[in-house]
Formats: sequence, C-alpha cells, structure tokens
Amino acid sequence: MKSLFLPDSPLLSCGSAPACKTLPDTLRLTVWNWHKCKHPLWQKDFLALCAQSDLFLAQEVQLSPVCRQTAAQSGLHWDAAISFLSPRKKLPTGIAAGCRAPAKQILFDASAIEPLLRIPKMTMWLVYPLANGGQLLAVNLHAVNFSGLSVFKYHLHQAAQRVHAFDGPVIVAGDFNVWSEKRRLEMLGMAQALGLQEVLFRPDLRTRYLHRPVDYIFTRGLRVCSSRVQNLHSSDHRPLQALLQIM
Repeated sequence: MKSLFLPDSPLLSCGSAPACKTLPDTLRLTVWNWHKCKHPLWQKDFLALCAQSDLFLAQEVQLSPVCRQTAAQSGLHWDAAISFLSPRKKLPTGIAAGCRAPAKQILFDASAIEPLLRIPKMTMWLVYPLANGGQLLAVNLHAVNFSGLSVFKYHLHQAAQRVHAFDGPVIVAGDFNVWSEKRRLEMLGMAQALGLQEVLFRPDLRTRYLHRPVDYIFTRGLRVCSSRVQNLHSSDHRPLQALLQIM
C-alpha cells in the first residue's frame, strides 16, 4: 500500500545562493544525520559546522520553518530529496546536500522502500564543478534500515550505479545503517568494487548501533588530508568531517 505522506515533488531547494562558482581543489566535507533537527542546540551546532564546510551531506533532514530559516543563514545552498511528509505537520523529510557552489546535475532514487513504513529511502547524486575544470560526484545515502539483507543490498546497488561510470573524484557518504556484520561486509564489498577508500577516524568517536559505526565516508580520486568526528550531542549521530584534496 502506498504511503499517504509522499511529497508531490521530491526535490526542494533552500538556503543561501551559491557563494562560489566552483568547489576548491582542497575542500572541507561534513557528513551529519540531523535527527530531524529536534535538539535545542541543533541550530547552533549546525551553523558552526556550516562555517567549516564547503560541502555538507545531511540525513534525516526535516524542513520545518525554523530549519529553513537556519539554512538561509548557513552560507550554503541546499538541495534536498524528500522521502515523505511528517504525519502531523506535513513537514518535508529526507536527505540534503549543502554546498558553496551550485550543482551542475542532481539526480535521486527513491526505489528502496522501508518495509514497515512503506516510505522511500533516498539516494542523491550531485555533480559539482571544480576549480581545476573537472567535476566531483557526491553521493548522499541514508540506507534502508528496517529490512532484510536483500533490500539493503539492492539499495547499495542502486547507489553504486552512477559511480561506476563517473570519470572524476567521488565522495560516497552518509548513514549506512550497518548495524550487523553482514551489512557491514556488503557495504565494504560495494566500496571495493567501486575503487573507493574508506576515510578513517582517530579517535573514532562515530555513533554506534549494536557496537558498529553507522556513518561513513568513502572517496575515490581524493587525498584525505585530515579527518575527525565532532563530539557534539545535538543529534543522535555525531558529525564526520574530512579535509579532501583533488588528486
């Protein structure tokens, strides 16, 4: 049965106008699950993270009026892919990418469905222009959670499709919901097949479920200059940050 809370249009934009025409050759990446912006300190932490970011990939984004107002102060332009409207207030909820440069192409896939809630779990592919004349592909993923392994594998396969054919640097990041060893191995197998390298964190303060980190960054064609996990508590996930240089 189809959900009653699907949006008319999955793609939305908000926030600031793009401040730059291209991303720099050394860029600051943040990846964070916002937990629907529920925490009273979310706005403060969000704006501080935006000030440290050229590209920001977010999951569990809920575009309430307060969230939209805060996004307008972020210095980033936001493109969102909406999975559903919240049942009571009909607030758009999904994933989003904020960037200082405009995306040249935005694609999304909503074919992976959470079995219990019957709502799509979104994947976004965004192509950004680089200062060196090339392009970067950013893949923002909030993996299907309450499902068996076959649905999870399908979602990873869908996310991987456009990475295979892309000739340029790639970032694949988000909340992978790898709360089991079988899921983790499927994710790592996908990364290996795509030639992606996992960004490591020391100390590794990433949020864990069943003792396993669930948030990841993978790259291809990028050198990791530094990485860290911000020890913030305004969401149920801690933000990941990396300084990446085009190779």
